[in-house]
Amino acid sequence: MTKASVSEITELSDQAIDWIILLNSGNATEQDRQLVTQWLNRSPSHRKAFAEAEQLMLDMGEVMTAQSGSKPQSSTPVKRTRIASHWLSSLAVASILIALILPFSGLIDHWISDYYTGVGEQKTITLADGSQVLLNTDTALSVAYNASGRRLTLKRGQAVFHVAVDRNRPFEVATGTAVVKALGTVFEVLEEAHATRVIVQEHAVSVKGLHDQDYTASARINAGQLAVYDKERGLQAPITVDPAQSSAWQRGKLIFKNQPLATVIAEFDRYFPGRIVIVQSQLANLRVSGVFPINDPAATMSMIEQILPVKVSRITPWLTLLHG
Repeated sequence: MTKASVSEITELSDQAIDWIILLNSGNATEQDRQLVTQWLNRSPSHRKAFAEAEQLMLDMGEVMTAQSGSKPQSSTPVKRTRIASHWLSSLAVASILIALILPFSGLIDHWISDYYTGVGEQKTITLADGSQVLLNTDTALSVAYNASGRRLTLKRGQAVFHVAVDRNRPFEVATGTAVVKALGTVFEVLEEAHATRVIVQEHAVSVKGLHDQDYTASARINAGQLAVYDKERGLQAPITVDPAQSSAWQRGKLIFKNQPLATVIAEFDRYFPGRIVIVQSQLANLRVSGVFPINDPAATMSMIEQILPVKVSRITPWLTLLHG
């Protein structure tokens, strides 16, 4: 018997998942069941792919059970089928919810902002004073200029600011947790859930808490440094960063050096539509090193399959699973 190629295995896995979802959807007809039987009888590779897909769905069920705090179910054949059916139904509902919710996530920020980008989009804008801003994926920015100052609000996402000199009007970028004041030319700000990340590419910036009265001398961050202002802990000590790595997204790439897969996937999620889910928890700590394109999700996920012992299954346009 000849060994199945990688491309064939991937195709069979995707077909098997489609069959299992159909069989457990409640909409399968007798003809569908006959077609599944015919598909299974084509080769041992087909049957193996089907068995692996079934196990994948069971693993997802176990992950969801663990996260919800429910007690694990018995693994007898009859109950395993019921469990698979239950979690497949949950998966279908989750996929529908993701498809409905994701296109609208962040829309409020977009509506009340002057400039914004969608997921996977980047855009360069020129402001009234000649300053330029590069907006990264899923970013929203508001601008308020007056005679005494230039105040921008990064409501979500990430941006690089090339600041035009105006000594009479300070240039400041506010987020949900901090304010960054330009002391030079080029810096980057990333708005996170409970923190603000700042990277300085040229000259320096000062950082203070959103409600602090003024900047302190110790709050200066110089070129080549990264600092995080945490909502609970304040400004953390700056660290030196590799400029080629930290600015890679501006060239359409992401660079990772020995990072956990969970960290890498969280970053991919910012650039790719939908959600990527690591099904088995033991995969989350696999180490990743490489350069990945942010404008080609299919190529990026294929690279992950090649360098790690994981498989990628695209369930819907809004849901991709990573599993063993």
